Amino acid sequence: MKRALLILLILVVSFLIAAFFIQVNKRETLLYKIQQWITYDKADWDNYEKNKKLLADVSDGPAITEVAAAVTQDNLYPVDTNLIAPEFKAAEIERIQRADFGRLVVAKSSPDHEDAQIALIHWTERKLTDVIINQKLNVKIGTCYENPQTDDNYRCVSCMILLYNRDKKHWVEAPNGENFMKNAYDFYQASEGDIWQARDLSMKIPYDYALFEKYTK
Repeated sequence: MKRALLILLILVVSFLIAAFFIQVNKRETLLYKIQQWITYDKADWDNYEKNKKLLADVSDGPAITEVAAAVTQDNLYPVDTNLIAPEFKAAEIERIQRADFGRLVVAKSSPDHEDAQIALIHWTERKLTDVIINQKLNVKIGTCYENPQTDDNYRCVSCMILLYNRDKKHWVEAPNGENFMKNAYDFYQASEGDIWQARDLSMKIPYDYALFEKYTK
């Protein structure tokens, strides 16, 4: 019995290792597809299909050549391609293609809305506190992805966030007055079970359409 279990374990491990290298398509491995089937809910699948359609729309178009391919901080932030001016849309989709979202892994552990809000209060040096109280806004967090750039922390994830107006029951573009918020951040834990802290986004992630649909009145 033990020998059979050992053989089964070896076969499973061997399959998972092989799945990491098997390309289902240009951007996705078999291991990534398995992870999708196990962890994705309806909102995740809707988000995935929208991003896949965006990439398919330009797959047959001319390639964009950039003299400087380095990713700037601003280029990391997710963009709703439905709102981009036509002259900039192709460049943004090219950046999405280079980011290879198919290799992103949905985080097994991530901050909830309250964790994210507290982390961002500290990150913004309490500027967010005034917004929460006086403008009746709360932070809502979307799908998070594992970020390997932990900087010696225990865990790091990258996620989109939005500001939700408690009175209007709808998300808002930005706080009134100074817009000091970004639409995505890294969240990390210094050690296992530690509080979540925030920092600037360090990895490009897809636009979370499902998050905004959820908090649209």
